[in-house]
Amino acid sequence: MPACHQCNNGTSKADLTAAMISRWNYNSPEQEREDHSKLVRQVKIQAPELLGEWTAINANPLERKGAIDHLRSYGVTVPDDAGVASIGKQTIKQLNVFAHKATLCLYFEQTRTPLSNAGLVSAHWRSKEDFSRDGIPTLFTEIFPDVAALVQGRWDTSETFQYRYAVNTENGLFGCLARLRTGLYTAGFAVRDAAAIQETLEGEWIRPNQLLDEHAHFYKKT
Repeated sequence: MPACHQCNNGTSKADLTAAMISRWNYNSPEQEREDHSKLVRQVKIQAPELLGEWTAINANPLERKGAIDHLRSYGVTVPDDAGVASIGKQTIKQLNVFAHKATLCLYFEQTRTPLSNAGLVSAHWRSKEDFSRDGIPTLFTEIFPDVAALVQGRWDTSETFQYRYAVNTENGLFGCLARLRTGLYTAGFAVRDAAAIQETLEGEWIRPNQLLDEHAHFYKKT
């Protein structure tokens, strides 16, 4: 989608965070592990504070065991010798930025028009662990009936990126649930004209030009 230099560069850390977390899988194929190693080296340079946040839990055996027990309680199969990562406030913020960016991108993909600053967007994210016990809620398949991937010529993202969506062009409404590899899911809604339904909106919404601003709710996993 079209983006200014500031937004494109300003969300690069969010893109890197999503690329990493979407590859967190104990059964990753060799290529995934190689890609993950390259991304780790990039994180060390671009966002060392995130790497510290992820790995701090492994320094405390009791916290590490507690994390493994927590994952197993969600139905995740975790080897005894597996490493674990903690997702803290800085990671949560970057994933929230990515979720909003993904929603804006998919809005453009389906409408061929960028969401203007007269509109609003709201989004959140979930990891594969959040859905491991009960699966993806059927509500998403009901409200987002259409399925798509990004396709251009022979390039097709179906294996690594796919999304469900719904569009109401008359009222300027859009919603989506996207899957990035097997590790990260984002869901979001966009409203073309906030003034038309502003009185009925609930939750946390931002305008597109506020994506890089500081928002208290970006530090929360809602």
